[in-house]
Amino acid sequence: MKKIAAYGVHLLTATGAALGLWTLILIFEEAYQTALWALAGAALIDSIDGALARLVRTKEYAARFDGGLMDNIVDFLTWTVAPLFWIYATMDLPFWVLLICATASVFGFSNTRAKTDDHFFLGFPSYWNIVVFYIFLLQLSTTTASIILLVFALTTFLPIKFVYPSRTSFLRKLTLLLGSLFVIQLLALVYLFDRSPSQLIYGSFLFPFYYFGLSFYLNVKTIETSA
Repeated sequence: MKKIAAYGVHLLTATGAALGLWTLILIFEEAYQTALWALAGAALIDSIDGALARLVRTKEYAARFDGGLMDNIVDFLTWTVAPLFWIYATMDLPFWVLLICATASVFGFSNTRAKTDDHFFLGFPSYWNIVVFYIFLLQLSTTTASIILLVFALTTFLPIKFVYPSRTSFLRKLTLLLGSLFVIQLLALVYLFDRSPSQLIYGSFLFPFYYFGLSFYLNVKTIETSA
């Protein structure tokens, strides 16, 4: 039973790849809102498979497959390739900007120190799904959107720690609470799509501001401690 559970978690993780491919097909068919639901499903799997893998001890009972490598492969598809293709299809941003983002993301996912021992992400953790969705909702100009994307791509290479919501211990309960509210807001935005009211869009910025603010604070705190 333990082996079945362990391999079952690997299968769950691998399902994200199917959702990623489905997303690309939906984008090709111009079903842009449905494509976001497919990405939301992949994000849900990504949010629980790590904890499940630790619970059923996949490294011990399903060691034939590298769960971490599998997760990175699926995440690159669902958190980078699919969302960048989505924003290209919906807003026709310069393809060279998106190529830079994809290239930077490869370095991010292959970085052996991308997840630190104290449970942070090192460098921008390729949250392209969220970035491009807000670019779409706010209908930013091509120039502004390109600058934002390039800044995040650059941040992938910088030694900046970003909060790992489910594992960073500092204010974890508050982070999870606000993160849960953010997920509800995002689902509402996906449901309403291009009919999303500005109050909901701007109200949903609470968690991103908190997330980046907390990450900045903890980076400064680390520097002061080591000084």
